[in-house]
Amino acid sequence: MASLHRRARIAALPAVGLSAALILSGCSSSGDDASNGEGFEGIELTIWNNIDFDPYQTLQKEYFESCADELGITVDVQTQSGDYTTSLLQAASSQTLPDIALLSTDTQLPELASQGVLADLSAYDVSTEGLDDTVAALGEYDGTLYGLTVQVEDYALFYNKEAFAAAGVEETAPETFADLVTLASSLTTDGQQGIVLPGIGGDGSTPVYFLPFLLSAGGDPADPTSEGAVAAVDLYKQLVDAGALSNEFVNWGWDSIDQWTSGSAAITVSGPWNLVDTSIAFEYGTFPFPTAEAGESPRVNLLGYAYGVAASSDTDREAAAAALVECRASEENQLDTAIQGGYIPALTSAQDAFVAEVPAAESFVEAVQGAYNSAELGTEWNTLQQQYVDAIQGATVDGQTAEEALQQASAG
Repeated sequence: MASLHRRARIAALPAVGLSAALILSGCSSSGDDASNGEGFEGIELTIWNNIDFDPYQTLQKEYFESCADELGITVDVQTQSGDYTTSLLQAASSQTLPDIALLSTDTQLPELASQGVLADLSAYDVSTEGLDDTVAALGEYDGTLYGLTVQVEDYALFYNKEAFAAAGVEETAPETFADLVTLASSLTTDGQQGIVLPGIGGDGSTPVYFLPFLLSAGGDPADPTSEGAVAAVDLYKQLVDAGALSNEFVNWGWDSIDQWTSGSAAITVSGPWNLVDTSIAFEYGTFPFPTAEAGESPRVNLLGYAYGVAASSDTDREAAAAALVECRASEENQLDTAIQGGYIPALTSAQDAFVAEVPAAESFVEAVQGAYNSAELGTEWNTLQQQYVDAIQGATVDGQTAEEALQQASAG
């Protein structure tokens, strides 16, 4: 999951891409199918969102207010600050959940669904049509649809086109881990790192960006001793040994991207928020992740954001909230959020339109189908992610082999 402080840094960016007319067209597709508004007059709903930067929070307020007008609903759209997960859990405990809440699909949605405090959206004919199966499943818990996914995050390699040109290197995606080591080494100079990656423990950045390498090596994130895990840790070791990745990377976290945006590194890994970062002063492109062996398919971890509806004894209230969520999830709203906010739309049609507007998004969109749902790890991830950080540091700093480092880290 992307740290919100990473996204907050694009808060001052100007809106780009689509006209403002799209912002208010939220109910033009799926919302019309959800309800014609009959029976919803007089219903007042509260909506929570915790993504507190603009233009995102302003867009969400406008989407919901526009949809509410069409459906005859009155809404109070609130942006929550602080520890959002704790706020949700406290509200659930006191039976004061908002009628609609934006939920992360890796932790917040399954936690609330397991407590029985979310409504089954399928009971109100909320449709996941147009979503890839992988994306639709993000909103499910134990086979029931508790959230409608409206946006997702995954990861890709970003590269500086000017650095490639200066080094006389073709802009060809590295197919294998060995190719990436060779490529990053060829881009390394006295004033420029070939690649920059986070390696610190504690802030969550290192395991998030490491997971796509592990998955693309065929590894099972739940098994830190798998061959894929060994191959991924060994990749970091090879990059450091080749001098393409500084051994100082173990001191870098989310802010490691600054070295790439400043032009002092040629390649990095990051999320879709950088697609809308107009402060980047050079032309860049994106690559999909390489795999351990040639001919294999890359795979990434996928995080979703879904709107859930609070379970209520008032079925009219639930129905109104479900209709409002489906209206908010229109293709126009998803596309505009992507272009201005730096997310990948959940709808396949909106993903295609996003790539047409922002070609560098293609690597992200292509990776969505078949991506790994990190919610499968549950609370086990809290332990596993530290083991992977310890193994990466053991292999790159302490001189252990990747296999030794993983065995030691997993032994605790």
